[in-house]
Amino acid sequence: MERVKIIIDTDPGQDIDDLLAIQFALLRPELQVMAITTSTWPTHKRGKLVRRLCRELGRADIPVAPGADYPLRDLPGDELERLHDVRVSMNHSCFAEPEDVLDDPDDIDAASLIVRAVNENPGEIVLACIAPLTNVALALRSCPEIVGKIKSIVMMGGETKLNRREHNVEFDYVAADEVLGSGVPIFMGTWDVTRRFSLSPEDCDLFRSSDSALYRSLADAIAKWHPVQNWKPGPVMYDIFPIVFSFDRSYYETEPLCVAVETEGKHSTGMTIPCPGAPNVEVTTGADVDALRRLYFSTVFPSR
Repeated sequence: MERVKIIIDTDPGQDIDDLLAIQFALLRPELQVMAITTSTWPTHKRGKLVRRLCRELGRADIPVAPGADYPLRDLPGDELERLHDVRVSMNHSCFAEPEDVLDDPDDIDAASLIVRAVNENPGEIVLACIAPLTNVALALRSCPEIVGKIKSIVMMGGETKLNRREHNVEFDYVAADEVLGSGVPIFMGTWDVTRRFSLSPEDCDLFRSSDSALYRSLADAIAKWHPVQNWKPGPVMYDIFPIVFSFDRSYYETEPLCVAVETEGKHSTGMTIPCPGAPNVEVTTGADVDALRRLYFSTVFPSR
């Protein structure tokens, strides 16, 4: 079986679904994870979470590169202060504790690693983006010729049906605008569709009751995360979309759409807006949630 080559761009530490999606990706035989890059301050510490997960799964060979700490737009002081509150931005840092130098990310920045990997594998790499698109935009800026060498970008982000500013696009709407206008084939998993698959408290208990030290560490991370985002019923698996869609599109329904990123609206900056014109994005319209649950649990808990 020829495996799909992917680079995962992620921002673990604030929402738990990043780590859970990466774990799922590393367990899928259809995927060859070429590298994992991290976005949003503190990217180095986020990289430690990723490296710890990779090591626990026997995949310390995967390059892990920290990227841009801050978006390409200006950050107001109050927003910067919130970002630097590690109680929120790194609420489950316990996953990589006690700290270990073996968890240090590689000595290369995310954009450079993306450029290098794409140039070495032209037409083969899918960028599975589960974070703001800062690193991808910087890679495109630094080496515009990779536009024709990226197989596709599969992103969790944006919303086209509801009046909502989705975080990954809103946080760096400048980067999102550049990426959506790049000409790379893009598949967008919207907020409303990707939020339909979530884990219940009973599902999370499976991590806690596991014989695996890794699974119990993930249970501890979930327990630290949930009080910070207690409006959610449990882990909302937004970020599994780019992973699944990279190797099997049958779990989601999509439609081609022309989508623009609002960059100047007084009340709508960061929104993804359907607009007239030729489609530039394939956007999710539905998901087979029952099938996704079966796929996830058969992968992560095969003996369940």
